[in-house]
Amino acid sequence: MKRCIMECIGTFFLTLVIGLTGNPLAIGLMLMAMIYIGGSVSGAHFNPAISLVAFLEKRLTRKKLFLYWLSQVVGACVALCLFMVITNNMFIPEMTPGSSIIISGSIEALFTMVFCWVYLIISTERRYIESSLQGIVIGLTLMAVAFVGGLFNPAVVGGSIICNAVKNHALIDVASVVVYVISPLLGGLLASCAFNCFNAEANNR
Repeated sequence: MKRCIMECIGTFFLTLVIGLTGNPLAIGLMLMAMIYIGGSVSGAHFNPAISLVAFLEKRLTRKKLFLYWLSQVVGACVALCLFMVITNNMFIPEMTPGSSIIISGSIEALFTMVFCWVYLIISTERRYIESSLQGIVIGLTLMAVAFVGGLFNPAVVGGSIICNAVKNHALIDVASVVVYVISPLLGGLLASCAFNCFNAEANNR
């Protein structure tokens, strides 16, 4: 239960910073802070793509994976409700005008792969496990990824879908779901494959 609560709290603060600022520096620093707060409790995923990677690497059971996902979406939903109260606006992820689903989805998948890959290396390789640099490295990686432009976190979109459905009785478009939910999860799958191809052997040395 503590793990799920921590995932909810961490995703709440991360989503709130994403909504209120959209600033990659602030987003990276908030993730860094949340990793130091929650890393020893839940592993500090705060992102369904990271939880998927942990499941694929047999670090989460299927039941815990869905509990983590639920906790993350709840945290994001509460954050976006607060965002709505503060700004009187609804947070709705939108693709760049004129961009295609394939291009936008590819960007989300590729950079989520990089982020998840770094997370796997930092959280599993012996030389990094006991290091105090985990939060710094993962936070800076998200910061770099966020500068590209995108969300790279399906929980944020999950929260947005729920809030929009409750307030406006409407759903966000299918294209946004494909780009901001399915593509990051695909990126997590690719990260697991890349890690096992390039890094798993070094981890066992």
